[in-house]
Amino acid sequence: MEFIMQRAFGISIPQTLEDVCDPTRLALIVYDMQVGIVNQIENGQQITDRVLQVLDAAREAEIRVFFTRHMSLPKELMGVSQMRMAIPRNHQRWWQCVHDPTHDAQSRAGGGHGSACG
Repeated sequence: MEFIMQRAFGISIPQTLEDVCDPTRLALIVYDMQVGIVNQIENGQQITDRVLQVLDAAREAEIRVFFTRHMSLPKELMGVSQMRMAIPRNHQRWWQCVHDPTHDAQSRAGGGHGSACG
């Protein structure tokens, strides 16, 4: 069975793996391979070695390569999800805390167990 690449709204829609892998239409995106990120990964060196193999193959096939990294917006432009992601792990539940002045008074009197949010 022969497939012919379809077109819709001026866009070619690949039908086969060969269509998808056309070097004139294909690109490799390498995402977040910064030293600070890779060092946090358990198999960072093995992943780096594999990415280099894929990068060499893409360059040999004359496929475009793009490098990108995750960037956060300035705090004043962050949405709720980015602000939650920016919270240090040991403070993940801060939004669930309720300030209880009686708890503070008990803590000062020696009857409390530390923070009401801890």
